[in-house]
Amino acid sequence: MLYYNIHTHQTSVMAEERAVVNTLVDERETGQLLQAMQQLSGWQSVGIHPWYIYNVRAQGEKLQLLLETMPVAAIGEAGLDKRCNTPMPMQQEAFRRQVQLSERYRKPLIIHCVKAWAELIAVKKEFTPQQPWIVHGFRGNEVLASQLMAQGCYLSFGERFNPLALQAAWPHCLLAETDESTTNIRQVYDGIATTLHITPEELAQQIESQVKSRIFAEML
Repeated sequence: MLYYNIHTHQTSVMAEERAVVNTLVDERETGQLLQAMQQLSGWQSVGIHPWYIYNVRAQGEKLQLLLETMPVAAIGEAGLDKRCNTPMPMQQEAFRRQVQLSERYRKPLIIHCVKAWAELIAVKKEFTPQQPWIVHGFRGNEVLASQLMAQGCYLSFGERFNPLALQAAWPHCLLAETDESTTNIRQVYDGIATTLHITPEELAQQIESQVKSRIFAEML
């Protein structure tokens, strides 16, 4: 069976894993970013993380060039974070830019959000995007999970999660990831399946169905 890792910062070492490996659009030159991405295998995401925004226009131009040059699977991490030092107006500008690129290039958007859920939902309502939005590393409760799903968001869970939120997201809005953890995706699947009282095979089948029919349908 296949394990879909929707967001990670580490290249996969498992033959049965399909991982979306992330590259940050930071202060590196575009050529350096291209070189870094060319060294990665498998699926890739690229985006402007709210922690590392220094010039929205310049980073947006780099991101657009990467989208036109590389076979990118998704845009992100993009998002809003009230716990970081980047001014919120700058974060919102960068996030809106990435929402526009997500729609233009028909790529799913992988979202980092901390304590800015109302602002995130407001942008979702503002753009009414057609591309999937995936909230990565979700650890919120079932009430927040339901609010996000009502707006059409998918939730991606790692090794730590709220069991009630996990149950709320199952089966139609649930994805899995490792992010920066050294835990492998098989272990994440096992933990999720145990909490849901299903087999890892059932979980894998449902996630694969979501990935193929809704998340990455255009590239499969």
